[in-house]
Amino acid sequence: MIRAFFICAALAAAPSLCAADDPALAPAEGPSVAAGRRAYTSSCARCHGINLVSSSSAFFDLRTFPKDEKDRFMASVMNGKRQMPAWGGILKPEAIQSIWLYIGNVNGW
Repeated sequence: MIRAFFICAALAAAPSLCAADDPALAPAEGPSVAAGRRAYTSSCARCHGINLVSSSSAFFDLRTFPKDEKDRFMASVMNGKRQMPAWGGILKPEAIQSIWLYIGNVNGW
């Protein structure tokens, strides 16, 4: 019984396992830069770095992502690409669109 409690507590504390239920990752009022920043921080920053600045060349530098390739971005995030896992089953489309807005805001486009 105690073991089951600790397993449930650990699962509840794991944000990546509960990301689809996180209201910050599913903005109620549509996509926004603020919602994108929250979703990026929760889901993307561990690999792509805070404010898009990664300390490793192993991860794609989002500061160089072309602003006219939103469809490519959406497909890559939803379906995964190379080492990046698919987030389509975890993040709602509005959250992914918000991340796109946040990336554009950081990049100045």
